[in-house]
Amino acid sequence: MRKNWQIKVFILTVAVTLIACQAVMGPVGDDITIPSPPTHDAEGDGAEMPNTVPPPTEAGDVGESGNPAESCFEGESYHPESELCYRDDGSAEPLFLTMMAGVTDYSDEDFSDAEEVGEEENLVKYTITGNEISAPEYEDVSAELKPLQENGEVHERVWDFFSAVIPQERRDFVSNYLVFTDGKNGTLAAVEQTQTDPYAWMIEIDPEDTADMQDFTFTLIHEYGHLLTLNSEQVKVDEAVFYNPEDDNAYFDAEDNCTTYFTGEGCANSSSYFYLFYDEYWTDIYNEWLDIEMIEDDYAYYDALDEFWAGREDEFVTEYAMTNPGEDIAESWAVFVTHPKPAGNTIAEEKVLFFYQFPELVELRSEIIARAYSRLIRMQ
Repeated sequence: MRKNWQIKVFILTVAVTLIACQAVMGPVGDDITIPSPPTHDAEGDGAEMPNTVPPPTEAGDVGESGNPAESCFEGESYHPESELCYRDDGSAEPLFLTMMAGVTDYSDEDFSDAEEVGEEENLVKYTITGNEISAPEYEDVSAELKPLQENGEVHERVWDFFSAVIPQERRDFVSNYLVFTDGKNGTLAAVEQTQTDPYAWMIEIDPEDTADMQDFTFTLIHEYGHLLTLNSEQVKVDEAVFYNPEDDNAYFDAEDNCTTYFTGEGCANSSSYFYLFYDEYWTDIYNEWLDIEMIEDDYAYYDALDEFWAGREDEFVTEYAMTNPGEDIAESWAVFVTHPKPAGNTIAEEKVLFFYQFPELVELRSEIIARAYSRLIRMQ
């Protein structure tokens, strides 16, 4: 089955399947806010973490205009290439991890007031140039959706958060930003190849589900995990499949001819993060999982997934991670960024440690943490 790499909330009559990258709840307002981070002893040294934003200080560097684009808080440095202030000495990590604590802990109560998810409707698509969005292309929508479609300030604010958290040079293949909605509590975000270029990608976000900044941050990092592992440097793009989306034979031929793992976009390179992860953690369970994927009845499918999950709780970082290898690596990546380094006592923890073997990913983790923390404290 072909899949877009997107987050869905599974709602059943008897039970709710909880996913780590759920659509977060809350209305769209003029402000996107987060709760203040709790205080606790950082690194066990007795020092309390601040639950207020430090006072701004003068930036050490300036932008092209001769003035920094924003004022830096105590402990931050100004980075003119991104026009952002953030800590680059590692001190943001314990503060950020505290902010993100519990992000993957869900209970049935989290979905107790869930509304019925509507059909996804595209509202407006932007072109991405560096850190800027422009050239909005508006879809025909109902009068009810017009206010959200025309709320460019919210679109911009959501985009600014994503573009600030993920360094531009690590997402230069993302060419479009799509604003869509399916109402509250449905799909929060997704990524996929653009409709015209198999080497370019699009980030898709529903502003109606961005009120909880903890979940929103986790979800965007998860979605970037897909971009990190599925871009054309990691996966050999199959143009025949892309340009012939209705040709099942082209898809199955490409899948059969792939000697590593066929992601849907193409055949993963043998040295790619995706294939190395798959080869380590999925080869022994893939056929059992594939049999479940072939089940067409929804109730039978989720029953089979429940059985698949039973006894494997310590093999996946979240229940949603067992959806498929792509969601497993994306969830594990998101936990790698937002959680402390684990001991490696379970397979799930080993999956998080998988990323620590790549120095470039450890460095990227530190930068994402510093950038995300700097944005979150400014939203208090």
